[in-house]
Amino acid sequence: MQSRHIKPITIISIIALSAVLLYLFYWLAGVDVITVGQLTRGLSRRFSRVVAMIIVAITMGITGLVFQTLTHNRVLTPSVIGFDSTFILSQTLIVFVFGSQTILIANAYYNFILSTALMVGTSMLLYGFVLRKGKNNLALLLLVGMVFRTLMGSLTSFLNRVIDPEDFLVVTSRTMPSLTNMNTDILWLVALPVMVITLLFMIKDLKYFDVMNLGEDQAKSLGIDYLKMMNKSLILISILISVSTALVGPLMFLGLLSVNLAREILKTDYHKPIFFVSSLLGIVFLVLGQFVLQVFKLNTSLSVLINLVGGIYMIIILIKGDKKS
Repeated sequence: MQSRHIKPITIISIIALSAVLLYLFYWLAGVDVITVGQLTRGLSRRFSRVVAMIIVAITMGITGLVFQTLTHNRVLTPSVIGFDSTFILSQTLIVFVFGSQTILIANAYYNFILSTALMVGTSMLLYGFVLRKGKNNLALLLLVGMVFRTLMGSLTSFLNRVIDPEDFLVVTSRTMPSLTNMNTDILWLVALPVMVITLLFMIKDLKYFDVMNLGEDQAKSLGIDYLKMMNKSLILISILISVSTALVGPLMFLGLLSVNLAREILKTDYHKPIFFVSSLLGIVFLVLGQFVLQVFKLNTSLSVLINLVGGIYMIIILIKGDKKS
Protein backbone atom coordinates (compact mmCIF):
# COMPACT_ATOMS: atom_id res chain seq x y z
CA MET A 1 0.00 0.00 0.00
CA GLN A 2 1.49 3.32 -1.08
CA SER A 3 2.26 6.04 1.48
CA ARG A 4 -0.08 8.53 -0.23
CA HIS A 5 -2.97 6.19 0.60
CA ILE A 6 -2.27 6.15 4.34
CA LYS A 7 -3.73 9.59 5.08
CA PRO A 8 -7.15 9.12 3.41
CA ILE A 9 -7.42 5.59 4.83
CA THR A 10 -6.64 6.89 8.33
CA ILE A 11 -9.22 9.69 8.08
CA ILE A 12 -11.97 7.39 6.78
CA SER A 13 -11.10 4.77 9.42
CA ILE A 14 -11.51 7.38 12.18
CA ILE A 15 -14.86 8.46 10.74
CA ALA A 16 -16.04 4.84 10.51
CA LEU A 17 -14.93 4.07 14.08
CA SER A 18 -16.62 7.25 15.36
CA ALA A 19 -19.83 6.27 13.58
CA VAL A 20 -19.77 2.82 15.18
CA LEU A 21 -19.17 4.24 18.67
CA LEU A 22 -21.93 6.83 18.22
CA TYR A 23 -24.39 4.16 17.12
CA LEU A 24 -23.46 1.88 20.04
CA PHE A 25 -23.56 4.45 22.85
CA TYR A 26 -25.67 7.47 21.80
CA TRP A 27 -28.79 6.02 23.43
CA LEU A 28 -27.12 6.34 26.86
CA ALA A 29 -27.11 10.14 26.60
CA GLY A 30 -29.61 11.63 29.03
CA VAL A 31 -30.19 8.36 30.90
CA ASP A 32 -29.86 8.97 34.64
CA VAL A 33 -29.96 5.42 35.93
CA ILE A 34 -29.44 2.21 34.00
CA THR A 35 -29.00 -1.33 35.24
CA VAL A 36 -26.31 -3.73 34.10
CA GLY A 37 -28.98 -5.90 32.47
CA GLN A 38 -30.41 -3.01 30.47
CA LEU A 39 -26.93 -1.94 29.37
CA THR A 40 -26.03 -5.49 28.32
CA ARG A 41 -29.26 -5.99 26.35
CA GLY A 42 -29.01 -2.60 24.65
CA LEU A 43 -25.39 -2.98 23.63
CA SER A 44 -25.89 -6.60 22.54
CA ARG A 45 -28.75 -5.67 20.21
CA ARG A 46 -26.89 -2.72 18.73
CA PHE A 47 -23.62 -4.64 18.44
CA SER A 48 -25.33 -7.35 16.40
CA ARG A 49 -26.75 -4.71 14.06
CA VAL A 50 -23.36 -3.04 13.69
CA VAL A 51 -21.68 -6.35 12.84
CA ALA A 52 -24.41 -7.06 10.28
CA MET A 53 -23.90 -3.62 8.69
CA ILE A 54 -20.12 -4.18 8.60
CA ILE A 55 -20.66 -7.52 6.86
CA VAL A 56 -22.95 -5.88 4.30
CA ALA A 57 -20.49 -3.03 3.72
CA ILE A 58 -17.58 -5.42 3.15
CA THR A 59 -19.52 -7.76 0.87
CA MET A 60 -20.90 -4.88 -1.19
CA GLY A 61 -17.42 -3.38 -1.48
CA ILE A 62 -15.59 -6.53 -2.62
CA THR A 63 -18.34 -7.77 -4.94
CA GLY A 64 -18.84 -4.37 -6.57
CA LEU A 65 -15.08 -3.93 -7.06
CA VAL A 66 -14.48 -7.39 -8.54
CA PHE A 67 -17.57 -7.23 -10.75
CA GLN A 68 -16.47 -3.88 -12.18
CA THR A 69 -13.05 -5.39 -12.92
CA LEU A 70 -14.60 -8.38 -14.69
CA THR A 71 -16.91 -6.20 -16.77
CA HIS A 72 -14.44 -3.29 -17.18
CA ASN A 73 -17.33 -0.97 -16.41
CA ARG A 74 -17.65 1.33 -13.38
CA VAL A 75 -21.46 1.57 -13.44
CA LEU A 76 -22.30 -2.14 -13.33
CA THR A 77 -23.11 -4.07 -10.15
CA PRO A 78 -23.92 -7.75 -9.51
CA SER A 79 -27.62 -6.87 -9.29
CA VAL A 80 -27.56 -6.39 -13.08
CA ILE A 81 -27.40 -10.18 -13.47
CA GLY A 82 -30.36 -10.53 -11.12
CA PHE A 83 -28.97 -11.66 -7.76
CA ASP A 84 -31.42 -9.52 -5.80
CA SER A 85 -34.34 -10.55 -8.03
CA THR A 86 -33.48 -14.22 -7.42
CA PHE A 87 -33.69 -13.68 -3.66
CA ILE A 88 -37.05 -11.90 -3.89
CA LEU A 89 -38.45 -14.59 -6.19
CA SER A 90 -37.20 -17.38 -3.89
CA GLN A 91 -38.99 -15.89 -0.88
CA THR A 92 -42.16 -15.38 -2.91
CA LEU A 93 -42.09 -18.95 -4.25
CA ILE A 94 -41.60 -20.41 -0.77
CA VAL A 95 -44.63 -18.55 0.56
CA PHE A 96 -46.68 -19.31 -2.58
CA VAL A 97 -45.99 -23.06 -2.44
CA PHE A 98 -45.78 -23.76 1.30
CA GLY A 99 -47.54 -20.78 2.90
CA SER A 100 -46.22 -18.09 5.23
CA GLN A 101 -46.23 -20.41 8.27
CA THR A 102 -43.81 -22.93 6.77
CA ILE A 103 -40.62 -23.73 8.62
CA LEU A 104 -38.69 -22.59 5.52
CA ILE A 105 -39.79 -19.05 6.43
CA ALA A 106 -40.03 -19.31 10.20
CA ASN A 107 -36.59 -20.90 10.63
CA ALA A 108 -33.92 -18.36 9.66
CA TYR A 109 -31.27 -21.03 9.05
CA TYR A 110 -33.39 -23.14 6.72
CA ASN A 111 -34.47 -20.02 4.87
CA PHE A 112 -30.90 -18.80 4.45
CA ILE A 113 -29.61 -22.17 3.23
CA LEU A 114 -32.45 -22.58 0.73
CA SER A 115 -32.24 -18.99 -0.54
CA THR A 116 -28.46 -19.17 -0.90
CA ALA A 117 -28.68 -22.52 -2.68
CA LEU A 118 -31.24 -21.12 -5.13
CA MET A 119 -29.19 -17.99 -5.80
CA VAL A 120 -25.91 -19.85 -6.27
CA GLY A 121 -27.61 -22.59 -8.30
CA THR A 122 -29.29 -20.07 -10.59
CA SER A 123 -26.00 -18.24 -11.02
CA MET A 124 -24.11 -21.43 -11.88
CA LEU A 125 -26.76 -22.44 -14.40
CA LEU A 126 -26.57 -19.01 -15.96
CA TYR A 127 -22.76 -19.06 -16.07
CA GLY A 128 -22.71 -22.62 -17.41
CA PHE A 129 -25.21 -21.80 -20.15
CA VAL A 130 -23.50 -18.62 -21.33
CA LEU A 131 -19.85 -19.56 -20.71
CA ARG A 132 -20.10 -23.25 -21.62
CA LYS A 133 -17.96 -22.91 -24.75
CA GLY A 134 -14.94 -21.85 -22.77
CA LYS A 135 -15.03 -18.29 -24.03
CA ASN A 136 -15.34 -14.99 -22.25
CA ASN A 137 -18.90 -14.14 -23.29
CA LEU A 138 -19.34 -11.66 -20.45
CA ALA A 139 -21.32 -9.22 -22.59
CA LEU A 140 -23.76 -12.02 -23.41
CA LEU A 141 -23.86 -12.96 -19.73
CA LEU A 142 -24.87 -9.41 -18.80
CA LEU A 143 -27.53 -9.34 -21.51
CA VAL A 144 -28.98 -12.72 -20.50
CA GLY A 145 -28.75 -11.68 -16.84
CA MET A 146 -30.81 -8.55 -17.45
CA VAL A 147 -33.43 -10.61 -19.30
CA PHE A 148 -33.52 -13.10 -16.40
CA ARG A 149 -33.89 -10.24 -13.94
CA THR A 150 -36.85 -8.84 -15.85
CA LEU A 151 -38.40 -12.30 -16.12
CA MET A 152 -37.99 -13.01 -12.40
CA GLY A 153 -39.37 -9.57 -11.54
CA SER A 154 -42.44 -10.20 -13.68
CA LEU A 155 -42.97 -13.66 -12.17
CA THR A 156 -42.62 -12.21 -8.67
CA SER A 157 -45.21 -9.51 -9.45
CA PHE A 158 -47.62 -12.15 -10.78
CA LEU A 159 -47.24 -14.35 -7.68
CA ASN A 160 -47.74 -11.35 -5.40
CA ARG A 161 -51.11 -10.74 -7.03
CA VAL A 162 -52.43 -14.27 -6.56
CA ILE A 163 -51.20 -15.10 -3.04
CA ASP A 164 -53.17 -14.41 0.13
CA PRO A 165 -52.90 -10.78 1.37
CA GLU A 166 -51.44 -11.92 4.70
CA ASP A 167 -48.83 -13.99 2.85
CA PHE A 168 -48.07 -10.96 0.71
CA LEU A 169 -47.29 -8.94 3.85
CA VAL A 170 -44.90 -11.66 5.00
CA VAL A 171 -43.12 -11.65 1.63
CA THR A 172 -42.88 -7.87 1.66
CA SER A 173 -41.42 -7.79 5.17
CA ARG A 174 -38.77 -10.34 4.20
CA THR A 175 -37.74 -8.81 0.88
CA MET A 176 -37.82 -5.07 1.54
CA PRO A 177 -34.36 -3.70 2.40
CA SER A 178 -34.30 -2.86 6.12
CA LEU A 179 -31.45 -1.92 8.43
CA THR A 180 -33.73 -1.85 11.48
CA ASN A 181 -35.34 -5.26 10.94
CA MET A 182 -32.25 -7.31 10.12
CA ASN A 183 -32.19 -11.08 10.06
CA THR A 184 -29.63 -11.23 12.88
CA ASP A 185 -30.66 -14.80 13.78
CA ILE A 186 -28.21 -16.12 11.16
CA LEU A 187 -25.51 -13.57 11.90
CA TRP A 188 -23.02 -15.40 14.10
CA LEU A 189 -23.39 -19.05 13.07
CA VAL A 190 -23.97 -18.66 9.33
CA ALA A 191 -23.53 -15.21 7.79
CA LEU A 192 -20.25 -14.24 9.48
CA PRO A 193 -18.41 -17.57 8.90
CA VAL A 194 -19.57 -17.80 5.28
CA MET A 195 -18.56 -14.20 4.64
CA VAL A 196 -15.11 -14.63 6.22
CA ILE A 197 -14.29 -17.85 4.36
CA THR A 198 -15.49 -16.53 0.99
CA LEU A 199 -13.77 -13.20 1.55
CA LEU A 200 -10.43 -14.91 2.20
CA PHE A 201 -10.60 -16.58 -1.21
CA MET A 202 -11.37 -13.25 -2.91
CA ILE A 203 -8.71 -11.26 -1.05
CA LYS A 204 -6.13 -13.85 -2.05
CA ASP A 205 -7.01 -13.19 -5.70
CA LEU A 206 -6.91 -9.38 -5.55
CA LYS A 207 -3.38 -9.35 -6.99
CA TYR A 208 -4.68 -11.24 -10.02
CA PHE A 209 -7.49 -8.73 -10.47
CA ASP A 210 -4.86 -5.99 -10.73
CA VAL A 211 -3.55 -7.82 -13.78
CA MET A 212 -7.01 -8.61 -15.16
CA ASN A 213 -7.79 -4.91 -14.98
CA LEU A 214 -5.37 -4.46 -17.90
CA GLY A 215 -7.63 -6.47 -20.18
CA GLU A 216 -8.18 -10.10 -21.13
CA ASP A 217 -5.39 -10.37 -23.71
CA GLN A 218 -2.80 -8.72 -21.46
CA ALA A 219 -3.84 -10.86 -18.48
CA LYS A 220 -3.55 -14.07 -20.50
CA SER A 221 -0.13 -13.05 -21.80
CA LEU A 222 0.99 -12.58 -18.18
CA GLY A 223 -0.10 -16.09 -17.21
CA ILE A 224 -3.61 -15.51 -15.81
CA ASP A 225 -6.24 -18.16 -16.55
CA TYR A 226 -8.83 -15.49 -17.29
CA LEU A 227 -11.89 -17.71 -17.78
CA LYS A 228 -11.19 -19.79 -14.67
CA MET A 229 -10.73 -16.66 -12.57
CA MET A 230 -13.92 -15.14 -13.95
CA ASN A 231 -16.04 -18.25 -13.27
CA LYS A 232 -14.61 -18.62 -9.77
CA SER A 233 -15.15 -14.93 -8.99
CA LEU A 234 -18.75 -14.93 -10.20
CA ILE A 235 -19.60 -17.90 -7.96
CA LEU A 236 -17.94 -16.25 -4.94
CA ILE A 237 -19.80 -13.02 -5.72
CA SER A 238 -23.12 -14.89 -5.75
CA ILE A 239 -22.35 -16.40 -2.32
CA LEU A 240 -21.44 -13.03 -0.78
CA ILE A 241 -24.49 -11.34 -2.29
CA SER A 242 -26.60 -14.13 -0.81
CA VAL A 243 -25.20 -13.36 2.66
CA SER A 244 -25.78 -9.62 2.33
CA THR A 245 -29.27 -9.97 0.87
CA ALA A 246 -30.34 -12.49 3.50
CA LEU A 247 -29.25 -10.10 6.25
CA VAL A 248 -30.78 -6.80 5.16
CA GLY A 249 -32.43 -7.36 1.77
CA PRO A 250 -31.24 -6.13 -1.64
CA LEU A 251 -29.13 -2.94 -1.64
CA MET A 252 -28.57 -2.21 -5.30
CA PHE A 253 -26.39 0.90 -5.27
CA LEU A 254 -24.27 0.62 -2.11
CA GLY A 255 -21.40 -1.16 -3.87
CA LEU A 256 -21.52 1.22 -6.82
CA LEU A 257 -21.37 4.24 -4.51
CA SER A 258 -18.64 3.03 -2.14
CA VAL A 259 -16.32 1.56 -4.79
CA ASN A 260 -16.44 4.54 -7.13
CA LEU A 261 -15.96 7.04 -4.31
CA ALA A 262 -12.96 4.99 -3.14
CA ARG A 263 -11.50 5.21 -6.66
CA GLU A 264 -11.98 8.98 -6.67
CA ILE A 265 -10.38 9.39 -3.23
CA LEU A 266 -7.36 7.15 -3.82
CA LYS A 267 -6.77 7.86 -7.53
CA THR A 268 -5.50 4.32 -8.07
CA ASP A 269 -6.47 1.08 -9.79
CA TYR A 270 -4.90 -1.26 -7.22
CA HIS A 271 -7.59 -3.43 -5.71
CA LYS A 272 -6.39 -3.83 -2.11
CA PRO A 273 -6.54 -0.14 -1.10
CA ILE A 274 -9.78 0.34 -3.07
CA PHE A 275 -11.36 -2.65 -1.32
CA PHE A 276 -10.25 -1.37 2.09
CA VAL A 277 -11.54 2.17 1.55
CA SER A 278 -14.77 1.08 -0.12
CA SER A 279 -15.53 -1.19 2.85
CA LEU A 280 -14.87 1.69 5.27
CA LEU A 281 -17.08 4.01 3.22
CA GLY A 282 -19.83 1.40 3.24
CA ILE A 283 -19.60 1.24 7.03
CA VAL A 284 -19.84 5.03 7.23
CA PHE A 285 -22.87 5.14 4.92
CA LEU A 286 -24.75 2.40 6.77
CA VAL A 287 -23.85 3.03 10.43
CA LEU A 288 -23.68 6.83 10.37
CA GLY A 289 -26.73 7.02 8.12
CA GLN A 290 -28.75 4.82 10.45
CA PHE A 291 -27.55 6.86 13.43
CA VAL A 292 -28.69 10.13 11.82
CA LEU A 293 -32.10 8.68 10.91
CA GLN A 294 -32.70 7.46 14.45
CA VAL A 295 -31.45 10.60 16.21
CA PHE A 296 -33.57 12.94 14.10
CA LYS A 297 -36.42 10.40 13.93
CA LEU A 298 -36.74 10.68 10.17
CA ASN A 299 -39.58 8.58 8.84
CA THR A 300 -37.73 7.03 5.92
CA SER A 301 -35.55 4.05 5.11
CA LEU A 302 -31.78 4.35 4.71
CA SER A 303 -31.87 1.90 1.81
CA VAL A 304 -34.14 4.28 -0.10
CA LEU A 305 -31.70 7.15 0.44
CA ILE A 306 -28.72 4.99 -0.59
CA ASN A 307 -30.46 3.88 -3.78
CA LEU A 308 -31.47 7.49 -4.52
CA VAL A 309 -27.95 8.87 -4.02
CA GLY A 310 -26.42 5.88 -5.81
CA GLY A 311 -28.70 6.32 -8.80
CA ILE A 312 -27.85 10.01 -9.06
CA TYR A 313 -24.15 9.22 -8.74
CA MET A 314 -24.40 6.61 -11.49
CA ILE A 315 -25.92 9.24 -13.80
CA ILE A 316 -23.04 11.60 -12.95
CA ILE A 317 -20.49 8.89 -13.79
CA LEU A 318 -22.21 8.24 -17.11
CA ILE A 319 -22.26 11.94 -17.99
CA LYS A 320 -18.60 12.37 -17.04
CA GLY A 321 -17.63 9.31 -19.07
CA ASP A 322 -19.57 10.57 -22.06
CA LYS A 323 -17.80 13.97 -21.89
CA LYS A 324 -14.39 12.28 -21.72
CA SER A 325 -15.15 10.24 -24.80
